[in-house]
Amino acid sequence: MKGQYFSFDAIIAAVIFVMALVALLSYWHSVKSYLDYQADPLSRESVRISNLLFTPPSPSPDCMEMSRLGFSLGWDDRRVNSSIVECASLRAGVSPNWLKQMLGTGYDVSITVSDLSSDIPATVAVIGGSADDVKNAKEVVKMRRLATVVNPDGSTYLAAFDLSIYTAQ
Repeated sequence: MKGQYFSFDAIIAAVIFVMALVALLSYWHSVKSYLDYQADPLSRESVRISNLLFTPPSPSPDCMEMSRLGFSLGWDDRRVNSSIVECASLRAGVSPNWLKQMLGTGYDVSITVSDLSSDIPATVAVIGGSADDVKNAKEVVKMRRLATVVNPDGSTYLAAFDLSIYTAQ
């Protein structure tokens, strides 16, 4: 009887040991992945640019006068101004380096704005590089940010800002 009880204790101890080992290895892998992500310069740049997009433009929201691109209405109101999105789409289409200059980056940038208010998301604007440019890139880091977009008439909708930072081949 005592031998059977001891073997049951050994089985339980082995199961607890394996579970603790799996938890430790899982934690180590997640920390290592996070540190690798933080060390990548392309990833750091994507975080910087995605944060920059949700600041107000400087010095004014007029597309011809701005020296730094930002989509928000103000520092206190982080909603996105749709007229700045449209203007940036037109300016980046005319001058390929305009977006890189406005964001202060050496990497190629593509921003796709999609309206999520309906069942089927519709693309509102593409700013910068096209989907083919991103697909054929050497290195790509993608990030999605959600925001409320305010139209000139005061109506709003939920939009996804898909940011792609890449190096061309």
